[in-house]
Amino acid sequence: MHLETTSRSNNFDLIRLLAAAQVVFVHAVGHTPVLTSHPPWLRSLLDVVILFPGVAVFFVISGFLIPRSYERLEDRPRAYFMHRALRIYPALIVCLLVSLAVLGVFGFLGPAVIGSPEFMAWLFGQLTCGQFYNPAFFRDFGVGVVNGALWTISVELQFYAVVPLLHVISRRTRLGGLLLASSFLASFVTFCYVDMVSNKTLGFHEAPMAVKLLFVTIIPHWWMFGLGMLLRRHYGRLRGMLEGKFIHHLAAYTCFAAARQFLIGRDASWFGWFYPGYLPERVLLATMTTSAAFTMRDLSGRLLRGVDISYGIYIYHFIIINVLLELGWMSTLPAVAAVFLLSSAAGALSWFGIEKRALALKPRVDGAGLREAACR
Repeated sequence: MHLETTSRSNNFDLIRLLAAAQVVFVHAVGHTPVLTSHPPWLRSLLDVVILFPGVAVFFVISGFLIPRSYERLEDRPRAYFMHRALRIYPALIVCLLVSLAVLGVFGFLGPAVIGSPEFMAWLFGQLTCGQFYNPAFFRDFGVGVVNGALWTISVELQFYAVVPLLHVISRRTRLGGLLLASSFLASFVTFCYVDMVSNKTLGFHEAPMAVKLLFVTIIPHWWMFGLGMLLRRHYGRLRGMLEGKFIHHLAAYTCFAAARQFLIGRDASWFGWFYPGYLPERVLLATMTTSAAFTMRDLSGRLLRGVDISYGIYIYHFIIINVLLELGWMSTLPAVAAVFLLSSAAGALSWFGIEKRALALKPRVDGAGLREAACR
């Protein structure tokens, strides 16, 4: 299969960085007054950037890499969960402290707010797996959500939690394959339903609460993780079609996604094909992502030198947008550039000051796990 060898040299860090940049651009342009105050070409550029959804790419990469992480630590599940916690929570806790400081500066943390049960629930959610929760008294801050990008953290954490179960199920060849295929199909159908109700019919903020809650569970997103898992599981068979073939996969995905978005999506007579088209489109996105990881596999290493600021960019950019909105500075194109620069600076500070140091603790966790196993 050769996955152990190929996984040591890949471009996943660079892909994550580009995916984070896509999310920053979409939020900075699409969720602020910038779009309405500039020429139509900006809308066209946004439409093109949307063709390459950063969040979906994150999910595919997680599906490809996280099961392998669990398999290496299968006999030490505590170490697996500690690894995941070290990757997510240290930087997230500092981001929460920054969010609290920002809310305090702009007057959103009065005594009535701090003493309310909703604020305690919000804090609890930020420190556990409920990062999607946003109390009503923060609706006047920025775009109306303190850090709207963090809902994906909740979904990622759910995926981390179910990976051990998925690993056990996948070992049962017939029954496991049937269960995984059924769950994959159910997840895809759920995704289409949630997307149609929240974005195409009512708008997400007006969607029923049940739909909103369903959206922040793993259920409508599992199929994207599943695509990454499938590509990893069958990488030995597919490597000849993936390695060094990024341009081919990029062309196939771009042509299909553009046709679905700009032709089928805008033609009412063909709209019935819009949602079924999601599946082949995201399959092509997953193969394109994986092919990019293993084409010129040393590119990420040469460009980034092991520095991974994508997570920091992702968790801080929404706060930066909200600050600029509160200051009245988020209606020009230079403001979008400022969001990128400030988010990159925050990402670098997060990486060198927190994340890199937290990840350096992994060997200690592994050592403790080995000692614990030896004592059994």
